Amino acid sequence: MHSLRLTITVSSSLLLLAGCNTANRGFVERPSQALTASSTPRSTASPTSTLNTFNAARKLAWDAAVMVQQPPHSAVTWQAARVKWRQAINLLKTIPNDDPVAVQAKAKLAVYQVNYTAISARLTAETAAAERLKAAQTLAWQAAVTVQKPPHSLKVWQRASRKWQDAIALLEPIPPTTSAAQQSQAKLNIYRHNYSLINQRITTETHAISTLKQFAEIADKLGNVPDNIKQPNPALQKIGISYEDYSHLVQALQQSFAKFATQPDAKSHPVYASLAGAIEDYQTVLKLWKAYLAFKAANNQWLYDDLYNQLVPVSQADATRLTQKYDLQTYSDGTKVSLRFSAWAIWQKTNQHLRQVQQKRGEG
Repeated sequence: MHSLRLTITVSSSLLLLAGCNTANRGFVERPSQALTASSTPRSTASPTSTLNTFNAARKLAWDAAVMVQQPPHSAVTWQAARVKWRQAINLLKTIPNDDPVAVQAKAKLAVYQVNYTAISARLTAETAAAERLKAAQTLAWQAAVTVQKPPHSLKVWQRASRKWQDAIALLEPIPPTTSAAQQSQAKLNIYRHNYSLINQRITTETHAISTLKQFAEIADKLGNVPDNIKQPNPALQKIGISYEDYSHLVQALQQSFAKFATQPDAKSHPVYASLAGAIEDYQTVLKLWKAYLAFKAANNQWLYDDLYNQLVPVSQADATRLTQKYDLQTYSDGTKVSLRFSAWAIWQKTNQHLRQVQQKRGEG
């Protein structure tokens, strides 16, 4: 605002230096400045003609100064004022050096040129501000269109984020003395808010990618257990992985999933349901395994001959759910399922599903 007050002050002082009568706005020379009849012009130009030229320049200066009072103004207004200053300068330059008003004309000329430079600077600033505002609005529109109809990949969110960032960078340097300042400030607040929201989505998307990758790696490991069981190891209880190791894997996935769930809009993210479903699948195996270990502890001798299939007693409701959801086979009239084959079937189904999710998102 300092430069604004300076410009107005300079303009106002120029009006006084030009000898304008502010009471009736007539452009009449003060007595001390008036040309006397005894003045002997040495110029070939008519004294009346040069005086008219001088007063015409002063009137243009007056109009130019009045035009830019109470800024800010648009570039059109600054340009119009600039034209008047240029016209006033050009008029003063036509007055010969030996003319009776030459001294006054030179004094005014110096001041007018200063004002012309100041107005030119304001015009440049105003034009640049308008261009920045327009460019920022274009980027904002592009950013908004980019993220229409989500969900989107991380690259799309990042592209939108860069556009919002560039739009903000265009608006921030706009001077408060320009006519675009008020609108740009309002836009700036909106753009910063949108930029923050987009960055939250980027954070969520980044967590989704890393969590899905972790789930997929463990799913692939468990899904390949049946192939790795070709060399049986009694320590792995014929399943291909120990109960303790499997419990640790499930716990690690639960912790990762819980962390992902705290991210903004995580529950509406496309992979959320798949990850939650994988947790449910792995917990189903864990529950069957716990049930088997408890049943084995209570019926050790009875289960002695059942080490291979490791049958687990289940309720009729659980048996129905397991066969419908995982297409598992039941034994003993539907009262038992095989821990071994049930775990394998569930792991392979989960692995296939997570692979499809990764491929669909282009992350496989």
